[in-house]
Amino acid sequence: MSRALRASQEGIKQIRKATKQGGYTQKALAEALEISRSVITVLLRGEAIARTNFEELCKFLELDWRDIRGEDGVSDDLDLLVQEVKQKIAADVTDRCGTMRVLDMTQPIDLDRIYTDVNIIKDVTGRRRIGYDEVMEDVNRVSHGDIESGLDAVEEFQKLVVWGKPGAGKTTFMKYLAMSCLGDRFHGELVPIFVQLRFYAAIKGEPSLQEYIWDEFEKRDVAGDVVKRLLKEGRTLILLDGLDEVKKEDDRRVKQDIDQFSRDWLKNRFAITCRIAAREYQFEKFTEVEVADFDDGQIETFVNNWFRERDESKAERLLEKLKENEPVKELAKSPLLLTLLCLVLDKTNNLPEKQYKLFKEGLDILVKIWDEKWRIERDFPKHFKGEQIYRNLSSEDKLDMIGKIAFNTFVKGKYFFQQEDLQRQIKDYICNLPEASADPEALRLDSEAVLKAIEHHHGLLVAQARNIYSFSHLTFQEYFAAREIKRKRDFETLIENISNPRWKEVFYLTAEMLGQSDDFLKLMKEKIDGMIANDEKLQAFLKWANQKTNSVEVTYETAAVRAFYAYVEARTLDLNIDLDSALKLDLTLDLKLDLARTLDLDLARTLDLDLDSALKLDIALARALDLARARVARTLDRALALKLKLDLDSALKLKLALKLALDLALDRVARALDLASELGDDVLRQALQALKSQLPIEIDRGDLYQYWEINGEEWRNELRQVCIDRRNIGHDWQFTKEQAELLNQYYEANLLLVQCMNRSDVSKPVREAIEATMLLPVQQKTDKQ
Repeated sequence: MSRALRASQEGIKQIRKATKQGGYTQKALAEALEISRSVITVLLRGEAIARTNFEELCKFLELDWRDIRGEDGVSDDLDLLVQEVKQKIAADVTDRCGTMRVLDMTQPIDLDRIYTDVNIIKDVTGRRRIGYDEVMEDVNRVSHGDIESGLDAVEEFQKLVVWGKPGAGKTTFMKYLAMSCLGDRFHGELVPIFVQLRFYAAIKGEPSLQEYIWDEFEKRDVAGDVVKRLLKEGRTLILLDGLDEVKKEDDRRVKQDIDQFSRDWLKNRFAITCRIAAREYQFEKFTEVEVADFDDGQIETFVNNWFRERDESKAERLLEKLKENEPVKELAKSPLLLTLLCLVLDKTNNLPEKQYKLFKEGLDILVKIWDEKWRIERDFPKHFKGEQIYRNLSSEDKLDMIGKIAFNTFVKGKYFFQQEDLQRQIKDYICNLPEASADPEALRLDSEAVLKAIEHHHGLLVAQARNIYSFSHLTFQEYFAAREIKRKRDFETLIENISNPRWKEVFYLTAEMLGQSDDFLKLMKEKIDGMIANDEKLQAFLKWANQKTNSVEVTYETAAVRAFYAYVEARTLDLNIDLDSALKLDLTLDLKLDLARTLDLDLARTLDLDLDSALKLDIALARALDLARARVARTLDRALALKLKLDLDSALKLKLALKLALDLALDRVARALDLASELGDDVLRQALQALKSQLPIEIDRGDLYQYWEINGEEWRNELRQVCIDRRNIGHDWQFTKEQAELLNQYYEANLLLVQCMNRSDVSKPVREAIEATMLLPVQQKTDKQ
């Protein structure tokens, strides 16, 4: 009896009717049956599918398969022939396609266990005819609906060329197609033919593609006339992998073979893979698509699959690491580099503390190891000397050249660059090499060849449209920029951008790369100190923070406490310094004390529960002042309106917002009263009790709006004066907008310095000197030093 069945025309009508009545789409039906959507599509076209799939589908739709099948379903010897051939080739296909092994994996891994569906971009990125401005606006286009799953793309297009960057998962995708076809999960009515083109092209005697396929089937006891019949009837899925891996001398012959073979057997399905930026290939009747980077969902699926039979807690750990670290997560968009991350974490249960080591290892894979492992000769047209120039460059020379490009473009704030600009930079590098031509036109052609080599061999630079390029990942541009800064010791350029958030990762990477970072960190400190050295009011603010720190007895580092008070004081001012969301103001200790936490980990661990009473008291008072500001009340008004989603009139919304603000202020005052009692400060306790008694408690106690308009400013001023007299906090510094912004930049720069110290190798004396003088006014720094 046949292992494949097809539906009769009447049966197809019944299936369509039952599917519609059940409210299923083809995709939903396929998911419910855990089969490929293509199986449904093939069945509804009147073609045969695997018998088990046929019967399961009919059972799910509550149909009798005997009534649905076509008259020739059981007797069709072609369906039997497909299954017989599959049995004969199963061991070979499974051996070549059933596992994957890349990088330094100690053993192959089952493809089904690890495979994650790839997504396909229908419009090949580098072929788009759009301008620079459109590329800038279109960065997120992939998330806007012009992608589909790889299986759906192969289903939609009978003949497909799949382009992709190195490590994008092209070969793994082709192997998965072969195994899915063999196992009747995808186009089970077809026989998979998987050909690695570089092996085929290298065979002595230069057989045609047809001769090669015939020979491979004969080795598996499948006669040539059987293969011919399958091809003639369109019953094969032909998967041609790695077109770019074919040597130059075989290139033309192989392309002609593929052209001829696809015309001779046009009823079959074809998929060809090739690296982006390989030699120009065009095949008539073939649709070109591109493998997309992994998205968040694919990354999570891949990681969970990888660790499912090892240690699921490691999957959770890696995903958490990726969530915390955007630059490393950027690497994870590449299946090859995500594999690297899995291998590293699997081996060490962590990712390297120094992040640059991870990026360096990833680049070693892309630039050094990948081509060496495959020993592939990739070439360019003979009239390009750039071919020989690129071959003669050492790995370090290649990295230096790319580093110059990254540094020059990053300094200019460019993430996308014109091809002519890249070629000019490459020309400037190669023109001094011994084999470089002196002819300008020849140099131009050579620089074009080298650019294509960088894109093709390593995928570090990629075309975003015709003649417009970018680094494949921003992480690599930042890494190469830091590498160039370290190589040239060009710290001045970096430090000039200390207040620019765009440069933060470059600072981190530079600090990590330096074997000894004392000089670099001292230059950072000098730059930071100079940021507000000439502003008398800001210097006075720092002097106050130090005085306040010295007035309390706490167990934390003095620099951490200075950071603590500088931040708490800034919260009580009408400054644009990243104040907490109004909706979070009811969290007693929800302060972003990053600098204080970084300087003293003990303070971070104890912040929420075990702060010294003096610090807790100052927080409570500062929050009461913060809440009492009219500006915050207006913010609460807007926030409350959004939260409640009620169409209340403005007056009522304002009353509710003010009530919330007053309730929170009362809560902080009450907290401060308790803490004042703990500290034995009866004068402060009595003053706070008097202020508390002035506030209305019940919402119906008069007009809140009118009360606050009349008494709010006076009440707040009294509270401020109590804070100044008893705790030396809450001063009205009256900073200008420019001073507030400068203070914020100064704070963030100090935080950056601390983080760079923690990522680098710094001597104990330099670390202690930096921490001792951090957040001090200029004069006191001088005294300390």
